[in-house]
Amino acid sequence: MMRESKVWGERWLIRQDSTHATSFLKLKAGYECSWHSHREKYNLFVIVSGKIGIVTEQFDGNSEVILGPGECFTTKPGEKHKFIVHEDSQMIEEMYVEYREDDIQREIQGGKLRTMHPVLEKILPKMSVPHPEYCDKLGGA
Repeated sequence: MMRESKVWGERWLIRQDSTHATSFLKLKAGYECSWHSHREKYNLFVIVSGKIGIVTEQFDGNSEVILGPGECFTTKPGEKHKFIVHEDSQMIEEMYVEYREDDIQREIQGGKLRTMHPVLEKILPKMSVPHPEYCDKLGGA
């Protein structure tokens, strides 16, 4: 795990890949993070212990939602936000990009196979696994 010191405490990076990052945050009472946004990432905050305030554009940037242990809050991409640490706290932060069902680019439409691929026709007779037609004659394999 990578540890990073911040003005508001510590960030321990647990896991990161191309679609998300998971961190454990140790937060010091009386501090806040910067007023910021993320172009493409959602930000999920899960409070483990303590008391955290979340301020977002959603609340006109003035009001805060107070969260305690077991509670969570998500900000959307482009939404300005910050957290305020009211008590020494621990929090899980999950940053992720949006899953989109339509995120696929089909080159060729799938469907039922009409003929066996020529390479398989050459390989199957040499394999110890019975050919599918032979399995049908035996009542399945």
